[in-house]
Amino acid sequence: MNKYAKFVAIVVATVLSAISAALFGDSVISPQEWVNVAILGVGAAGVFAAPNVPGAAYTKSILAVLAAVLTVLASVIVGGVGTAELIQIALAGLGAVGVYAVPNGHNQLVA
Repeated sequence: MNKYAKFVAIVVATVLSAISAALFGDSVISPQEWVNVAILGVGAAGVFAAPNVPGAAYTKSILAVLAAVLTVLASVIVGGVGTAELIQIALAGLGAVGVYAVPNGHNQLVA
């Protein structure tokens, strides 16, 4: 299970992002909020597919940060930042920090 810890960290952020959109947004999840969830979902897929090898020590973290940055850009450019989007942005950032902080399962020296 340790080898999937980084993936689990970003999946938790993605799921919480969808839940927060439902709880803190309007009565329905807006297209903008769905786009944020989709971006984080693609980021999670990238983290899952990236290798756990010493030569690519920061690949998973970089992919998670890129997903977080895209979440910010999508919110700012598409429709503005409301409470739900702010929470989604925070969760995306926390997901990226979690991916960086969790050690790889195969080699504890790899970030």
